[in-house]
Formats: sequence, C-alpha cells, structure tokens
Amino acid sequence: MKKILTIFFFSMLWSFALAQGTVRYDIEPEILRIQEDYISNWRKVGEINGYRIQIAAYSGVNSKSQAEYAKNSFNNLFLYTKAYLIYNEPYFKVRVGNYFTRLQAYKDLETIKLTYPSAYIVPDKISYR
Repeated sequence: MKKILTIFFFSMLWSFALAQGTVRYDIEPEILRIQEDYISNWRKVGEINGYRIQIAAYSGVNSKSQAEYAKNSFNNLFLYTKAYLIYNEPYFKVRVGNYFTRLQAYKDLETIKLTYPSAYIVPDKISYR
C-alpha cells in the first residue's frame, strides 16, 4: 500500500510539473484595445518634465558660435551624454543629458564639474526615448 501511495504521489507531482510549462492568457479584447491606445498615445509624446545640466550660457555678438563650440567640445569629451543647444532670448544655452530625477543628474554633475566648474542642474523638458 505504501508503494502504491508513493507511486501515486510522484505521478501527481509529475503531472503538476508538466502543467506548469504552459500558460494560457484569457484577455478581454477591450483590455488589449486600451493597452494599444496607451502605447500609441505615449509614442506621440516626445518630451516630459525632467532635468538637464547647464554647462554654458552666452549672449552678445558671437554667442551662437560660442555656444556651438561649447556643445561640440562637450560632445568630444563626454561621448555618452548628449548636448543640446537651446535659445531663450537673449541667451544661447548649452544643456546636457536627459534625467528623470535630480538625483540622476547629480551623479553626472560631479564628473562634468571637473571640466565645467560653473555647471548646474536645471529643470527642463527631456526626451524619454
């Protein structure tokens, strides 16, 4: 009797183990439509609120060329962080990075300050892609 119970126990255990290998999802069509709408709406949004590090701001006669030079020199030094040239009258500003939180920006700020001592964190619209 003990042998039969042991065989029965292991056969049941084996059948449960085989049943765990397949999963069937029964999802309502409306939920799939809502999910598709959510994804397509977020693809339309190009920017969200976040932070960047401002490394330079110029105004005056040659301000645009100075800002472009600062942007290019930053891109040559820091290959993995993108620089952006922004114009807010009367300033051409060079801002770098796309950070979701101030803490993320602060981590890079310490490294950037070695080359650009006047760099600081600013709230900005960032690209999340």
